[in-house]
Amino acid sequence: MEKITVVYNKVGNTLDVWFGKPRKAICEELGNGFILKKDEKGEVLGFEKLNYVKKSRPLSKLPVEVVVS
Repeated sequence: MEKITVVYNKVGNTLDVWFGKPRKAICEELGNGFILKKDEKGEVLGFEKLNYVKKSRPLSKLPVEVVVS
C-alpha cells in the first residue's frame, strides 16, 4: 500500500489528500466543496476539500484524525 499524503494550504484554505505520490490529475467537482482527482484511466488519485477550516476559528492544529482498526 502506498503512503497517503495530506497537504493543507493555509492561504487557499484547502485540504488535499493523495492516495500515493501527488501527480497530474483530472479534477471533477462533486459539490459541497469536494473535488475528485483521477488519472486519465479514471483511477482515483485523491480528493481536495475547499474551505476546509472555518475562517471564524483561529487555526492552532490541523483538525485531522487518523484511525487504524
